[in-house]
Amino acid sequence: MTTSWRRRVLGAHRAEVEEWLAGESEEPRDDDDAVDSERRAEWLTSVRRWNPDAHFREELTIRLTGDEAGRGGLKFSVGNALLKPLQEGVTASTDEDVELELVGVSSGSTVLHVRPVTHDEAELPEHSEVEAAEDQPTASHAIGVLLDAVKTIEAREDVSEWTPMLSSLSKLVSALDRFDLGVQLRWFADDGSVTSSKLSEAGKQYVRELRKTHGAAFTRVTRRISGNVTEMKISGAAVIKPPSSPAVTIKFEPGVITEVPWRLGDEVHLVVEERTRLTRGGGRPITEYLFLSTQGQEEGFEPSALPDVPVSLREHGDDEGAEAG
Repeated sequence: MTTSWRRRVLGAHRAEVEEWLAGESEEPRDDDDAVDSERRAEWLTSVRRWNPDAHFREELTIRLTGDEAGRGGLKFSVGNALLKPLQEGVTASTDEDVELELVGVSSGSTVLHVRPVTHDEAELPEHSEVEAAEDQPTASHAIGVLLDAVKTIEAREDVSEWTPMLSSLSKLVSALDRFDLGVQLRWFADDGSVTSSKLSEAGKQYVRELRKTHGAAFTRVTRRISGNVTEMKISGAAVIKPPSSPAVTIKFEPGVITEVPWRLGDEVHLVVEERTRLTRGGGRPITEYLFLSTQGQEEGFEPSALPDVPVSLREHGDDEGAEAG
């Protein structure tokens, strides 16, 4: 092939190349945008030609790195210390009742596969890539808030917006410090998009500094509230009207509101955790309350404890989440 021939070919296609480059975004894209999100979205588009309602299973992968992470295994002590703060962070991020469950563990160093709990789910093949659409709220918003908070901490930026989650994230950092671990979170949404965030040593150090300078944001204040039940929401909240003060909305951990034997009009005496959320621009703080127990049951009732879940080992390539992990 002569030099003059190459020049003629390049000249013939130069205009097409320049037009294509002009249409491309100049913003740098990470691996999530450039590879996983596009690949999954294209695959889902092809599947929807036969099933318009098809979508991916939502999944959160938690990659642990460090000597204690092992190679595809999870010590009970590590799992207990890490998973509860993550559930608490998701609970603090939304008014929806989003409960997570561990569905598998794979190697690399150790990757935990976590999915939101669904109810009345249609029967599907064990390793199905997609599932039929259901009238259930997506967990994407709650997980997205959690990942945004972690990104903010990792970037050492203003954390005012994430004040309700700081206590849980502080527990997570303490657990990571205890076992000398790093963590990367990746969320695989039902539409094929992939987002991620991580907590490296820089982010963990920022949390340690915030504990010293903003200790009140990390402190859990316990209060007692008495009143009548005026409303109960299946999303995980109840409205309590004290005798001589405004009504208070009480949030519950996932699934707990269905366990309390209350009826509208009942008089209840509660132990709650008071959380203060700072607002941007120095606005008025927002106070939230999380149900802990009813008075007299402080010792024997632990609604915040996560239930035992089965752990299954997943081979590489079983489904899209394992491949991405």
